[in-house]
Amino acid sequence: MTRRVFINCMAVALTCGPAVSTAFAADAYPSKPIKVILPFATGGQSDVVARLIAERLSLGLGQPLVVENVAGAGGMIAAASVARAAPDGYTLFLPNASTLTIAPHLQKGSSVKPSAFTPITTVTQFPLVLVVNSNSPYKSLADVVADAKARPGKLSFASPGYGTTPHLMGETFKREAHLDITHVPYKGGAPALNDLLGGQVDLYFEAPATLAPQIRAGRIRPLAVTGKARMGSMPDVPTVAEQGMPKLTLESWSALVAPPRTPADIIARLRVETEKVLKSEDIASKLRERGFEATSSTPEELARMVREEGAVWSQLIKERNISVD
Repeated sequence: MTRRVFINCMAVALTCGPAVSTAFAADAYPSKPIKVILPFATGGQSDVVARLIAERLSLGLGQPLVVENVAGAGGMIAAASVARAAPDGYTLFLPNASTLTIAPHLQKGSSVKPSAFTPITTVTQFPLVLVVNSNSPYKSLADVVADAKARPGKLSFASPGYGTTPHLMGETFKREAHLDITHVPYKGGAPALNDLLGGQVDLYFEAPATLAPQIRAGRIRPLAVTGKARMGSMPDVPTVAEQGMPKLTLESWSALVAPPRTPADIIARLRVETEKVLKSEDIASKLRERGFEATSSTPEELARMVREEGAVWSQLIKERNISVD
């Protein structure tokens, strides 16, 4: 009898062993610091936001989240390093929309595909703002369109560089309004803004976080926001849809993704903890102060956004013959 009981117990242990081991492994994650790759240089608004979220997320996960800045090539250098990383949840990627939906279509030689990453959740979203110098005669989108049509090729718009979201937003504006406006690319947002302030360029689409100090100082004038609704921080600035150009509606975003084949249980844990951070009022408030709205999504929703927006930008890039190669 004793021998029979022993044999039965061993059989149960052997049957349950793998399940118990897997459950233990899942419960043990994370057991060491997590690296968050950010495809931008230190000191910018994206860097500030990443560190804000990483610091709070580390409390929920019980391990430090170390932000590592890997700038260059429109985010593709950082993307490539994450795509090669072990799928164990200890390397994460926090890109913005352009890294996943624009850069792969501009850099034809890139081996990194957006679909390669394992989506976790969106993190922030924000519209772009169309601004002009405070001395500009333009007070609305209609003013810009009227003057651009009256003087083809005379107006110009700045961007932080070829293939950036502000660049493609300007190209979309030109296409939808049938305008001939000159694109002036810069090496970053700071020199683009400086030349707008100096009157060297006429128009600039950019993120609110970059523009807010100059708007508050009265040095630049916002004409329109590309969001679906007016911004709480700029309630008097109408949307592009309100001004008769709904196809200019755009809300950019940042998201948290992982290397390919990262296990579902790790993705689920990361999503739950990140959503807790984003739903905390103090974090949401700090993000809002910087021109961002906290947002979250399911992995499936994020994957769909990447596919759909990628298709839109890919078509525009082909139509306008835009390339950085």
